[in-house]
Amino acid sequence: MDHILAEFVDVCKKLYERKYVVGSGGNVSIKVGNLVFITPTGHILGFMEKEKICIVDMDGDILKGKPTSELNMHLKIYKNRKDVNAIVHTHCMYCTAFSNIDKEIKLITPEGQLFIRKIDYIDYYPCGSMELAEAVSGSEESAIVLKNHGLVTVGETIFEAYLKTEVVEELAQMNYIIHNMIK
Repeated sequence: MDHILAEFVDVCKKLYERKYVVGSGGNVSIKVGNLVFITPTGHILGFMEKEKICIVDMDGDILKGKPTSELNMHLKIYKNRKDVNAIVHTHCMYCTAFSNIDKEIKLITPEGQLFIRKIDYIDYYPCGSMELAEAVSGSEESAIVLKNHGLVTVGETIFEAYLKTEVVEELAQMNYIIHNMIK
């Protein structure tokens, strides 16, 4: 279990260092059996430590800490997607910018085409709301752009979910560059 929590902390710090999250924005979770290890509310991911990780069960009972306000979204995804054991939710700049102008991110790289395959887009729902949890958990894709909000990526492992975040944000950046080059 120690190595799983170390990976969790490592991913949180990478998200912060890459500026995929700022301040206390964004959240991360890993499901192990009936337990979900999840980031605490209001905590800066770049300063995450193993001792700060919250623990809840799949029924939402809090066993340790005060989890992120997006707890319902994480639990709903895990309940609806048996293929998912890790979730990364960020407010990465380019994805969020594209979501604000209702512009889809084209899969213009081999990594995007092979690893992501398709990006889903969800309408705006208030942060932490059950409506947002329902909408995101209904997606069958591994990368979901949330209108005016950010990005959710899922995977079998925390590193897979993290890597999908990197790939989608790079795609968004390349789409932005190409769009401005052809103007």
